[in-house]
Amino acid sequence: MPKILSLKLKARKIITSGLEDPDEALLELLGKKSDMPTIKEYGNFYVKELRDLATKHEKKGMLVERNRKNGSALAYENAVNQFCYAFPKTTLDSLDYNTLMKFRTLQEAKGNSKSTIALYFRMLRALYNKGLKIYKITDNRPFNGVFDGLRVSATASKKKYLKRKGIRALEEMQHHSESTKKYTDLFLLQFYFGGCDLTDIYFMRKNQLVKGRVYFERGKTTSNTLIDLKIHPKAQEIINRWSDTKNDTYIFPWRKDQKGYQTFRNRYQKFLIKAQERAEIFVHPTGGNIGVKVARHTFGNLGKKLRIDNDILRELMGHEREDIDQYYKDKFSKKVRDKALFEIINYN
Repeated sequence: MPKILSLKLKARKIITSGLEDPDEALLELLGKKSDMPTIKEYGNFYVKELRDLATKHEKKGMLVERNRKNGSALAYENAVNQFCYAFPKTTLDSLDYNTLMKFRTLQEAKGNSKSTIALYFRMLRALYNKGLKIYKITDNRPFNGVFDGLRVSATASKKKYLKRKGIRALEEMQHHSESTKKYTDLFLLQFYFGGCDLTDIYFMRKNQLVKGRVYFERGKTTSNTLIDLKIHPKAQEIINRWSDTKNDTYIFPWRKDQKGYQTFRNRYQKFLIKAQERAEIFVHPTGGNIGVKVARHTFGNLGKKLRIDNDILRELMGHEREDIDQYYKDKFSKKVRDKALFEIINYN
């Protein structure tokens, strides 16, 4: 009990100090601790730190960042809970290949997919690597070999996309309900904005629209790369249709709390599939349902089909350039980027 009380007191001091980096907080709280924590103890503390950060982001109005931290916390929490249900007493320094393979066997017996098991391993590996730094543990490389057979083949993991015919079908679709129209419009807006993520549109602010252009950073990355796109008339029409005239901050009127966004995202997926079925749209290359990421993959695929320069395409989509001299290259001019963007949107 005294040890627990001591940890609580130290945790309060860390919170009041304003320390925001989870790794630094772990080092401050646990770095001098003589006992090695279990995976569960260590993981639960890290999850709490991420959620505390999410709360701070929310208070600052940084809602995309809030969602990112909460999403990370949930992914870590799921992996830790799954592992510790079977191996609750495993500590960081006792984690080994045999234990991980037993965990894998249990997950396979439950019927979990290869991608799900691989995700659990990635989250556990990330926690383990953080623990190496904090506790100065000898790295016994317990994860070497555990991913064998879990990697999905290139064909099976090929990104889903629509051909131009599919985009045109959504653009010309006659809708029988406002909901189907709304969610189809948002999918198209993702496409018109360079295949941006749904979260970037959902939380988009009015001050991000300036003189016919939209500015944003991709919520799914940490590169802080500013995307600057000319607003196509088709995109402007959608914004005008659904914008909130009573709100001075956000473009769209939907709930901005975490649960509100998740509910919206689930309905978005549901109504997209309804629109797909009505328009008889085929998702390439192997079929299936339209997903939230299909707009992004469609934009990239059409850009490549039109032989848009790869670096221009990366700038439109918010990717870092991959070549070694990327830091010495200036961004392409607005004229060049705008031409490429409109060429993709107008492609028939």
